[in-house]
Amino acid sequence: MPSSLLGLDSNAETYGKDKYKQEEKLIKNLASMSSRERVKAIQKTPKTMKEKREIRDKVLMEKTKKSVSSSTQINCCTQCWYKTASSYQRFKNGLSEYLHLLQLWQKTLKVISGKFGTSVLSYFVFLKWLLTFNIFSFLVNFSFITIPQFIASGPNNLSFTGLELLTGTGYFKQTVLYYGFYTNSTITTTENNSSYNMQLAYIFTIGIYFIICFFSLMYSMAKSFHKNFINPQTYSGSAAKLLCIWDFNITNEKAVKLKQSNLSTQIKESLSEVTLEVMNLSLKQRIARITVHLLVWVASLGIAAASCAGVYFLSRNNLQLLESNKSELENEATTLVLPIVVSLLNLLIPFCFALFELIEKFQYPRHQLYATVIRNVCLKISIIGILCYYWLNDVATSEEECWESLVGQDIYRLIVIDFIFCLLGSFFGEFVRRIIGTKCCKKLGVPEFDIARNVLDLIYTQTLAWIGIFFAPLMPAMQIISFFIIFYVKKVSLMRNCQPPRKVWRASQMTTLFIFLLFFPSFTGVLSVMAVTIWRRTPSKQCGPFQGLTSIIDAVSGWIYILEHNSSSKWVVWIYHNLIGSVHFFFILTVIVLIITYLYWQIIEGRRIMVRLLHEQIINEGKDKMFLLNKLRTLQTSKLDPPKGEQQERSSSSYQPYRQAALQMTASQERPFGRNGRDYYVESSSAGIPEKMSLSPTDEEGRQPGISETLALALRARQQAEWEMEDDEDEDFRP
Repeated sequence: MPSSLLGLDSNAETYGKDKYKQEEKLIKNLASMSSRERVKAIQKTPKTMKEKREIRDKVLMEKTKKSVSSSTQINCCTQCWYKTASSYQRFKNGLSEYLHLLQLWQKTLKVISGKFGTSVLSYFVFLKWLLTFNIFSFLVNFSFITIPQFIASGPNNLSFTGLELLTGTGYFKQTVLYYGFYTNSTITTTENNSSYNMQLAYIFTIGIYFIICFFSLMYSMAKSFHKNFINPQTYSGSAAKLLCIWDFNITNEKAVKLKQSNLSTQIKESLSEVTLEVMNLSLKQRIARITVHLLVWVASLGIAAASCAGVYFLSRNNLQLLESNKSELENEATTLVLPIVVSLLNLLIPFCFALFELIEKFQYPRHQLYATVIRNVCLKISIIGILCYYWLNDVATSEEECWESLVGQDIYRLIVIDFIFCLLGSFFGEFVRRIIGTKCCKKLGVPEFDIARNVLDLIYTQTLAWIGIFFAPLMPAMQIISFFIIFYVKKVSLMRNCQPPRKVWRASQMTTLFIFLLFFPSFTGVLSVMAVTIWRRTPSKQCGPFQGLTSIIDAVSGWIYILEHNSSSKWVVWIYHNLIGSVHFFFILTVIVLIITYLYWQIIEGRRIMVRLLHEQIINEGKDKMFLLNKLRTLQTSKLDPPKGEQQERSSSSYQPYRQAALQMTASQERPFGRNGRDYYVESSSAGIPEKMSLSPTDEEGRQPGISETLALALRARQQAEWEMEDDEDEDFRP
């Protein structure tokens, strides 16, 4: 038997023993871990699913042996504790599965993701997230403000005509929907003689709700930012998705097709930006594109400014018409003019912005979406700002008996009319557009789902709802109803009237942008409006829980004045004076938020650099492996029939040490191999490759080398390359 085959058998036997020892060591280490750590360790093991299952079974057998051997030493209490812990873990896992099945619209969102991609899915996920916000707001306001008011309220003598659903006036004036219906007295029950201060309940409930919203938005924004920008898993390639993402527990045919469609869409989105070609434009073309962008932005801002001016003058004329002596029906019809005009502007002007996209012709869909979102934000937030200025400066200083309820009615009408226009936009903008594109003008084709316009509509209505919480505490109930209807209307319109995006692109980072826009400028603007209302405006003298006070904050100041005489409540007084009433506290809080934002920004920049370097390293490793494989092929070919002189030279040089052969590299035949600007010189002949051990006699006689020698040659070539890298690094660090 040839010595090469004997060496191969011995190496295989040694490899098998080493593998068995390593597996035994791995099983012992896994058996000593906790259940959660063991599951994570097995998941991270670079083995196939079959091998992982075998390792898991062996670990369980090892733990069973240990438990049987030590069962006599474990007392009854310990066994009971183990059984309880395992039962709790099984109950927890089962409960989490059932809760996952009970999640709202889970199947619908999967269908949308599989057919239309994550870009369209981001809108529906954002709508669902806003719905949870409004459910929480409704529960808080209804529990701490509305229910106590039911105890002290009297009967409503006004008649309900049905027109109130559109105008918000009439019967609704004497209900818990508006600020003016709530009492300013302390509610006392005769059963247990307990009291409930309505002023403090009103302001603290709304204040604590806004604080919770602030931290929830910050947490959601940081979590989404970390998931979509900082987490390295977002940079995983399409190969990992193709090979590792399939769930083999899926057996239902519909679920399999849905998973296949979802996986196909995800891979298309991952490859979309890679396949895009970079446009090489000349200087004149670049100047022309920049000029077009500037002109479009000037036109967009001019349209937004003109719309805001028109809304302001219309609102002032509307207030004068309301103050004139007209019939009740005419006044209700007059109140609908302002919300209809505002909703028309919010509906038509975004279509003008969409026409601008045809002129600009962005290369990347994300850039086009960013530009559209910013223009719509400028329009909608500017209109809301003009309306807030009108409410706090014109309506608040008018001679109306209850200006807070009047503001609440305006917000009610704006939300209702905007909801109606949203439904009409889905019908005319998508259904009629599909009919025209498929029957009349086939060049138009089937429309796509406008993500920017629909998301900005949600942010617009949510901003109005946040402002209206103070003037109409049950405003979140309207949002819950409208969001439910909008979800199903948009889903049906999407499935029947829209087509998947022509440019498939990944929009996982758009959720972070949507939450950021909801936080700034939407939520921060709402906080500014609330601050002006509470600290700067005088409440109505004849309605509401704060009637008779010079400002709303005086209710809290009076309560703090009473607590100052109570020694057990000194900590509340300290919190009010040093935190709530201190400008320095809010300044420090703002600085902390800015510092955290800056740190997150630096982290994402560092991660981007790290990902780029790792990507370059992977490319370089691939080039090294290709070169080593080519080198091995050359060596095997040269050893099949070596010349006599070369064979003697190889046998004499085989006993030279590693370092000496490496230093004699320049004396032999060399060839360059460039890698990122650095040149490595590796020998192209077998004589220059150092060997750690002498060759076998069969090799010295010129026979064909075995597989073990081939592996040894590969290791020696890699060791030589590492020495050359060390030499280069030593030269770089020499003084």
